[in-house]
Amino acid sequence: MVELQRVEIIFGNTLKIMEVTEEPPRGRSEIKLTFEQFTVTAEGNHVMYTLPVDHSVLMQVSYVDARGNPATIDGDVAWASSDEAIASVQVDLQDSTICRAVPMGGMGQVQITATCDADLGEGTRELITICDIQVVGGEAVAGSIQPLGEPTPIEPPQRK
Repeated sequence: MVELQRVEIIFGNTLKIMEVTEEPPRGRSEIKLTFEQFTVTAEGNHVMYTLPVDHSVLMQVSYVDARGNPATIDGDVAWASSDEAIASVQVDLQDSTICRAVPMGGMGQVQITATCDADLGEGTRELITICDIQVVGGEAVAGSIQPLGEPTPIEPPQRK
């Protein structure tokens, strides 16, 4: 059975694809989107968003059921930051599915968490969704480190 994946990317301005790099090593998937000074990197199920310290970004959480239909959120979404010295969250007063991640002057990694109850078709359950953000200096560029090729066994030490 093939598992279908849904990807939705919305940009307010034109997105230009500058370079298509070589295929990632077998067993690993990655997509990197760069727009002006912002970079979103997704590896498998892991997404890292690079945010300059002198900018903020709106974020929205949404869910779909097993059939890909929008799931209903029951009540308000609770947003949190793992480190308020790096970034805080400001929840939209009209729509709790939206927040603004605001750098607070510190740089480093922070997790923004959205917690809510959602109806996925078989009853309502609590869902916790995490977005990793790397806050960098406004003039910094994003870098990445990734493995090259498949893991290889370590040779046992030779006896003398």
